[in-house]
Amino acid sequence: MSSYNGERYIRKQIESLLAQTGISVSILVRDDGSQDDTVHILEEYSSSGRLEWYTGKHLNVGYSFYNLMERVEDHDADYLAFCDQDDVWDGDKLSIAVCNLIQIHADIPALYYCGQRLVDKKLNFIEEHRLNEKRSLASRFILSDIAGCTAVFNRSLLTYLLAYKPKYMLMHDTWILKVCLALGGHVIVDPEPHLDYRQHGGNTVGLKHDIISQIKRAKEYIFEYHIERQMSELKKGYYDMMVDEYKILVDHICKYRYNRESRNILLDKRYIDFYDWGLNLTYRTKVRLNKL
Repeated sequence: MSSYNGERYIRKQIESLLAQTGISVSILVRDDGSQDDTVHILEEYSSSGRLEWYTGKHLNVGYSFYNLMERVEDHDADYLAFCDQDDVWDGDKLSIAVCNLIQIHADIPALYYCGQRLVDKKLNFIEEHRLNEKRSLASRFILSDIAGCTAVFNRSLLTYLLAYKPKYMLMHDTWILKVCLALGGHVIVDPEPHLDYRQHGGNTVGLKHDIISQIKRAKEYIFEYHIERQMSELKKGYYDMMVDEYKILVDHICKYRYNRESRNILLDKRYIDFYDWGLNLTYRTKVRLNKL
């Protein structure tokens, strides 16, 4: 877990982690420079032996979680899970993930993620956010639908992730999905929600559906999500290890600005389709504006 000024919600989340069934859980928290009562709450749980925590300079979400991955390398855990400070997990969230991942050989990089139930700041239900079952992994590779708080992955993937620290990764969750797919790893997409995902004014990322939020999100996708830059980092770190399918896709993205064939392939709906008219429009706008 990465925490930052989370005093309002973090206790409820920690309790939901401690209540996980059918699995042994260890909690490691990195506090990203909180200035409220968060560290006192963490120390309370640490003193009773229920979690381990440390603090560091403010890194923002993505690199705070990357630092956690570096820190956890020497811990004895078969599977790793990202956790936000303000959600509440179902009691079987982790056991469902592990039951899927345990079927995959330990040497193969593997990643599981699922949908979420959207709730307000008081945990009142808003709606289910189910993952689109029609969307291909290649489409998810370009614009991912993974939420880090739902991700669980094995040590094999962790080893590869720590082999190269990107200078740019956008977010930790989109990065680990891209690395796993690029290396021919196994990705399990569970459309069902297994946690309450809080929507509130302090969210770093949210999934609100009002028109203002949708317009803001579309602008972020077009102008702030630097996919081409992400792919360039993948090439630097993993190109020689990539499977052909994703090596070809990465090459198309890295040269689409000046190569008409690559541009046409990326715009071909038979190849890349998000099965969502708004996301399809946003993605194709990015390509046409040279904003990938």
